[in-house]
Amino acid sequence: MERIATLKAVPVAIRLVAAIGGGYGVSAGLAALLALALPAATPMPRGEAVVLSAMLAFLVYLGLLIWAFAEPRLMRLCLILAAAGAVSWGGALGLVRLASGA
Repeated sequence: MERIATLKAVPVAIRLVAAIGGGYGVSAGLAALLALALPAATPMPRGEAVVLSAMLAFLVYLGLLIWAFAEPRLMRLCLILAAAGAVSWGGALGLVRLASGA
């Protein structure tokens, strides 16, 4: 009976790690991307863009945490978080390279 309870806890643990770690990775990547894109696309000063993107990242993180436990399929959750993290960090890295001229 204890083994069955342990097996049922594994998906919950995976979902918890995906929600906390994956949500943080996605929201941090989006914050980095916005902090770089806002000053380039608008007349907003760099410091204000960083503060705004950090505040928006908190809302994104909260939304991802809630969605992670509302999503019925664990595989879809992990794939979407991995893809969103890769896209956001890739976009931020691309903007850094574009701005530096490399």
